[in-house]
Amino acid sequence: MGFRVQHISTRIVTHPLRADRIVVSHVGRHDESRFLTVTVQAADGQLGYGEAAVTALWNGESAESARWAVEELFAPRISGATLDHPREALAVMDRAAFGLPFAKAALDTALWDLFAKTQGASVSKLVRDREPLPSLPTRASVGCYPPDETVRIARDFWQAGIRTLKFKIGMAGIDDTARLSAVREALGAAPVFTVDANGAYQSMEDAVRAIEALLPFNLALVEQPVPRERRKLMAEVRRRIPVPVLMDEGVFSPLELADALDLDCFDFLSIYPGKNGGFTHALDMAQTAQAAGKACVIGCNLETDLGQAAMACLAASLTAFPAERLVGDFPAAIFYERSSVKQPLEFREGRVKVPDGLGFGVEPC
Repeated sequence: MGFRVQHISTRIVTHPLRADRIVVSHVGRHDESRFLTVTVQAADGQLGYGEAAVTALWNGESAESARWAVEELFAPRISGATLDHPREALAVMDRAAFGLPFAKAALDTALWDLFAKTQGASVSKLVRDREPLPSLPTRASVGCYPPDETVRIARDFWQAGIRTLKFKIGMAGIDDTARLSAVREALGAAPVFTVDANGAYQSMEDAVRAIEALLPFNLALVEQPVPRERRKLMAEVRRRIPVPVLMDEGVFSPLELADALDLDCFDFLSIYPGKNGGFTHALDMAQTAQAAGKACVIGCNLETDLGQAAMACLAASLTAFPAERLVGDFPAAIFYERSSVKQPLEFREGRVKVPDGLGFGVEPC
């Protein structure tokens, strides 16, 4: 059963991070999120919602550029159209513009939300290949701070029930060995340690040397050690270290995933709708990775509860995501001063409840 897109609207919203949870990394400082909310209205008045979790310093898009793309490029081509499935609209967007993944994702996710509501169903019900998980464990990012502050943040997360910690590494002037050593000394062997360099290391030698220095702290995985454009270098680093490699910035699109699979440059793939240009692409790419024998992990760009609902739907509904073993990023309740939705996603003992209402089950404030 098709649905007619009556109207598309946008709204720029600023979401402050908690003062004690500001993320500092090799890429820069993230103390607030200026995101775009997209609302799609059907002819019968039903509404679908999506979020563009943009950060220009990381993905090249801003709230203003995303708004322009949605309003000037995509809405004129999609408003008034009758769609049988959201992927029809994403195909229109991909023909209209190269890139712009977060702008496309906001509209594509809103259309999925609306599509499921017209079916009287949750998105999970429409895409699942298993009984959806009711809740998901989350890991939490610890920014590049000196050892004492690193320990404070890590201890706060641990006391909140978070058992997997992701340390940002590779920032000049910060001693990562001292930081991880201090947290191991404070919290012991129980926390799972992962590290994320955000492409900080420019050569194989630098990457391998930095990772080898952290091996005594029992790393579960290393995320994006080298720049996103250098997938061949990523493959070389992967062959030289005894820790699984998680690919994040190195794979945005289905074509980039095909190249990464050809090079066999990762063990696990970080997937989330914003980075991948839509819920549709994220769904397809998870299935492609799984068919190639690669497990998937939910990554993030500090999405709020609005964007996180779609991420949770993916991880909870698909066997491509072994969510209890490879813990993903569901950051909203951990990092933001307040929720972006009327009924916040419940966070308890390190786990996020997966919304189970129609569509993605959330409505923006």
